[in-house]
Amino acid sequence: MAYQYDLFISYMHEEPMGSWVPDRLLPHLKTFVGNALGRRVEVFVDREGIHSGDNWPERLHRALATSRCMVAVWHPLYFSSEWCRKEFGAMLLRESRLGLRTVQRPGGLVAPVRVNDGERFPAKAKAVQSVDCCRFWRDGEAFTRTERYIEFQDVLEAWAADVAACVRNAPEWDASWLLPEWLPAEVAELHPQVIEDSFVGLE
Repeated sequence: MAYQYDLFISYMHEEPMGSWVPDRLLPHLKTFVGNALGRRVEVFVDREGIHSGDNWPERLHRALATSRCMVAVWHPLYFSSEWCRKEFGAMLLRESRLGLRTVQRPGGLVAPVRVNDGERFPAKAKAVQSVDCCRFWRDGEAFTRTERYIEFQDVLEAWAADVAACVRNAPEWDASWLLPEWLPAEVAELHPQVIEDSFVGLE
């Protein structure tokens, strides 16, 4: 096995804003990042990638293990979601093991989309470069008929170069990422310091 996805999308599904990712963000993300890469971009979104009868935690684990990078949609409730924290924590552990987000290797494997001012974000999240989509996190079809929607597309198109670079710079795939210790739920149990350090300042 090797990488199957370029991007793993990590986000909260609660309505009414849960539809924003598949309906607004995802179509443009695929197009613009695909153009920046010069090829079709493979994206895992659990609504599309998990089917009836699948073992849900195991399917998510396999998708995360075979994804080059993560696009995480950040707002304060994301960091209070147990499952979002575990997904994010599993990718942070990979970064840590690979020596990424250091002075020597400042790049990482998480490309965040920020849909909030970030004041209530954890300290480490505040330090990560993100694309600001606060003005575009809007529900309803009316949004697509505004000038702001065009601006939203412009912002994503410019940001796509950064996401494409994240994909290109992903390390060689490692089969050990499929081991149970990399299951997001297990990361939280086996490597609590990685998770805890990443969420300092959340309280």
